[in-house]
Amino acid sequence: MHSFWAARYLIALLAVGASSVGHAITINTTDPGVISTFQTGAAIETFDTLSGLSITSYASVAVPAGNQFSSRNLANPNLPAFNSGGATFTNPAANPGTPIGIFDPAGAIAAEFRSANNVAGPLEVGSDQAFGAGFMEVIFLNAVSKVGFWVTHGTVQLILKDTSNTNLASGDFTVTGNQGFFIGIDRGVADIGGITLIGGNVSFTIDDFTSSASTPTATVPDVGSTLSLLGMAFAGLTWCARRRV
Repeated sequence: MHSFWAARYLIALLAVGASSVGHAITINTTDPGVISTFQTGAAIETFDTLSGLSITSYASVAVPAGNQFSSRNLANPNLPAFNSGGATFTNPAANPGTPIGIFDPAGAIAAEFRSANNVAGPLEVGSDQAFGAGFMEVIFLNAVSKVGFWVTHGTVQLILKDTSNTNLASGDFTVTGNQGFFIGIDRGVADIGGITLIGGNVSFTIDDFTSSASTPTATVPDVGSTLSLLGMAFAGLTWCARRRV
């Protein structure tokens, strides 16, 4: 099954390279094969080695400083910098803004995570309060080509930004997903300088934040090579389809 989805994903990636970033790959799925292929070679922030605040509901709560998070290393431009608003987009090390919260779901919501067992969610800007109408930003000083994550609570809209914190001008730059779904966008080129996550004035959490600066289409040198690879991918799909009959 994974080879079937890998072949489909390869075809989509080649289509991006053969045309333009206007045909980015957007996913909104629970299919493990699609998700595994999307995450291959990417960095995944699970939040699980951080200190999570134990919660049994999504009622408003003050998040102690020890359960807040901005980055593994704000001085490293290759690592994502998370905030809940107020950060300097071009220099989060100097001004990281309001951190996000790290939570350990328990009780009635104990199963609402993806990788055991922490999740992340925004605070209200300028405060330590979680599970209000907060939003989340993630800054990539070194731009990336793809971003995705699991929605573990609520509904989340993902909006891609350029390096000046402006919505990307062309191609797919937004996707909305519900709890229990993995959402993401692969642009094929590293033009994502940051993202904004909004929950429509309702709280949300995410897990397994995935990002990559790889540009898989850069290895496609010309139309002839692209057609050859597409032929191989279609052949793989045909073989997988026959095995599934």
